[in-house]
Amino acid sequence: MIIYVGDARDVIKRIRTNHCSGNVEASALRRHVAEAKGYKIKSTKRLSGSMRVRINLPNPQNGEMDVSNYIRSGEWKYVIWNSYAEANDFQWYVIDQLKPLLNKDHKSWDPENRQRYQSLLTRLTSSPPLNCDQLHGMRSGPGVYVFYHQRRS
Repeated sequence: MIIYVGDARDVIKRIRTNHCSGNVEASALRRHVAEAKGYKIKSTKRLSGSMRVRINLPNPQNGEMDVSNYIRSGEWKYVIWNSYAEANDFQWYVIDQLKPLLNKDHKSWDPENRQRYQSLLTRLTSSPPLNCDQLHGMRSGPGVYVFYHQRRS
């Protein structure tokens, strides 16, 4: 089941640092998974003006651990690009085509790239699925990733 599609300037770092571990403040995927699991999200303004985002539990780490366990039991596929700008546009094409469960934003993509994007989507979806640990040491760069899981949340 396709859960989420994202893009990053450094795909492997983004997946391993912000999604496989990390917290709901640094990862939209983790925030969406937490909400799908029924957790409430609490946002408070810091003195600096930035927002602190946490799972609203007496010990938010318990919820973060639950989210981590779910994500770590899923699999990833990704494709590397030459530029982040192209990867970002391709991300919207992939979301449009695959309709992942947790992506809430949908933006337009450049239709002039349709033919190239179709072949890249085939390359992306036919790549071998990898779990969080298998991503260690893999080639990285700007790109698009897809998170798969057997369960919705």
